[in-house]
Amino acid sequence: MARLIVTAFSEDTIAAPGNRQPNYIIASVTDVNGVPVTGLATSSFKVDPMIVGPGGALVNITGVTAGRLAGFYLVNVVPIKTETWKPGVYIFAVAVEKGTDKGQTLATVLMD
Repeated sequence: MARLIVTAFSEDTIAAPGNRQPNYIIASVTDVNGVPVTGLATSSFKVDPMIVGPGGALVNITGVTAGRLAGFYLVNVVPIKTETWKPGVYIFAVAVEKGTDKGQTLATVLMD
């Protein structure tokens, strides 16, 4: 097993409180030598909201899209079931796996 270096940022441009529009998480994934990791898909990512706005919920990944630059990915998440975004800070744990290689990081966003 080798380590993946994962960096992620989240932006609430569309995911305003009271709706179910996707929240964007942008992730950069490289190997320990800084080489971009390509070929990742939805099944390669796990996102868990460790901290949510009051009344907030878990999330589902609705899609993962590779960026124009190798090793960058757009991960879309929405609240589970029929839940909506709630105002407050969300801290997402982001885990990535490719074969036996694994990495993780945190991403935070303020829904307001």
